[in-house]
Amino acid sequence: MWRHNKDGIVEVLLEHRPNYGDWSLPKGKLDQGESPLLAAVREIKEETGYHVRLGKFLRRVHYPNSRKNVEKVVYFWSAKVTGGEFTPNGEVDRVAWLPLDKALAKTDYETDIKVLKRFSQIDLAWHPVILLRHARAGTRENTLEDVLRPLDPIGRQQAGLIADTAKAYGVTSIYTADRVRCEQTVIPAARLLNLPVKIARVLSEESYLVHPDDTHIFWQHLCEHALNGELPLVCSQGGVIPHMLSHEIAGSSLELESTKTKKAGTRVLFYNDKGALKAIDYLPSPLPIR
Repeated sequence: MWRHNKDGIVEVLLEHRPNYGDWSLPKGKLDQGESPLLAAVREIKEETGYHVRLGKFLRRVHYPNSRKNVEKVVYFWSAKVTGGEFTPNGEVDRVAWLPLDKALAKTDYETDIKVLKRFSQIDLAWHPVILLRHARAGTRENTLEDVLRPLDPIGRQQAGLIADTAKAYGVTSIYTADRVRCEQTVIPAARLLNLPVKIARVLSEESYLVHPDDTHIFWQHLCEHALNGELPLVCSQGGVIPHMLSHEIAGSSLELESTKTKKAGTRVLFYNDKGALKAIDYLPSPLPIR
């Protein structure tokens, strides 16, 4: 969790847990059917009283839980505070907002130090744009009617969780290819956030095959919107997304093991103030980890 204080200095939050007598970063356990990303937002609210908007994924850490004799795995994101206030509760009796150097000295855990050091390496002024592959759809039986193919039951479940993901990142606009399965993927997010769904034919596989430059120009316009404070969510197809990612990466210093994106998978692309791509996060599925 982070914020700017009245002097413009970045502060991060540590919480004091009376049951453990420690100072640590906020974290918690997943509820049934919950993804790590959504658990992060919920646990922060429950433990600290603050609302946050998630940003760059930081790192995965693991360490032994001596009380239960198991290994604990924790996923950390940067989380900008957008509102709320702290009230002491059964889990956390105090919080401390500290500059990064003081937080590094105060936390009681080496794993927290690793997370904070990773946090220090990212640019908090990066602008995200979310690229989403549509959720799982029914079997393709008639190529002529492929445009009308709807989501299947699992796809509808994925779409519902994608809505929560969009809220966690603070999405402000939604664009989708002109395919029923793409539109159905983002409709729950549009309803949750009270946003219109904007149809863009250039995001479809057929359009990209004929006019790829139009798709790249469209993406460039969305990046310009992001630099002006918008946070677009863009839903496209599996035959388009790898090309879009390769095109964006070509102008950067980044490398990806694969540009393939699973159905309902989310890529979060981060651009600096000059429009240069600096980082990409990949969430393979909104469904809970099994």
